[in-house]
Amino acid sequence: MAMLVCAPALVGCGHVQVTTVSGAPEGPTIAIGVPADEPAIGAWHDGEYEGFDVTVAKYVAAKLGYANKQIIFKQVRPETRFAMLDDGQVDMVVASWPVTDGSMSQVDFAGPYLQTGVGLLVRVDDRDRFIGGDDDVSGDLSAVGRDLSDRIICAVKGDETVALFHASHPEVTVRPRSSYAQCVTALQVGSADAIVADSAVLSGLRSANGPQYMTVLEDRGAVRYGIAVGKGDSQLAEEIAEALQDMVRDGDLSAAQDRLHRNTGLATTTGDNPRAIVSDADSTTE
Repeated sequence: MAMLVCAPALVGCGHVQVTTVSGAPEGPTIAIGVPADEPAIGAWHDGEYEGFDVTVAKYVAAKLGYANKQIIFKQVRPETRFAMLDDGQVDMVVASWPVTDGSMSQVDFAGPYLQTGVGLLVRVDDRDRFIGGDDDVSGDLSAVGRDLSDRIICAVKGDETVALFHASHPEVTVRPRSSYAQCVTALQVGSADAIVADSAVLSGLRSANGPQYMTVLEDRGAVRYGIAVGKGDSQLAEEIAEALQDMVRDGDLSAAQDRLHRNTGLATTTGDNPRAIVSDADSTTE
């Protein structure tokens, strides 16, 4: 089995990458936090950001009136994204951020713009240790309800998906790390038995690091991605929600999800109609 220490597809072993979409910024700019180590979702590759979240971020920025040269992308991680938004380093975050009770207490959202599930990335040879040898289970961890108390699960610090997984498996031991690159390395060298995250992130990691070595197991729970803005910035949340609704109507969001499917093999949906999810409004944009 190949060992990965820090591959280009899994930036996260060093400094934060900051870049504009095209050349030096011109005029007013918008700073957007995106992932850099989530292949097919948000990744730093050949000097630029790419992936599903980056496509969504570019579309929304354009609808808000920003040209490519006015968009500044900054790398965020689950552990840093709230702080970078809260202190003004970024104006919004488009980074596989789940809309949960916990995240809604910190930020306001527009979304959802993608819905997927909770899962584990495991070594192919260990699949039966998690779900048994019943072919009818077809990779569904929740169908068995197996005790996972003897498994070591790697998670990225700050990822709200971990709490959703823990609710179904309170017995499991979770060891947090700073990046998905570190979790992939832990899985490959055997210091972790699985990686927990949402299924879209896991499917990207699997595709980038050897589908012949790893497989994704689905668990209970749904994850809805939202675009995060600062707490109380309901106007921006409403504007982003309108942009996402346009992206749904004109087919660009569906096209982005189709590319994600081709790159990872994972089918996803938008979920509910995108809307502003803000703390000071009981009714939101439809």
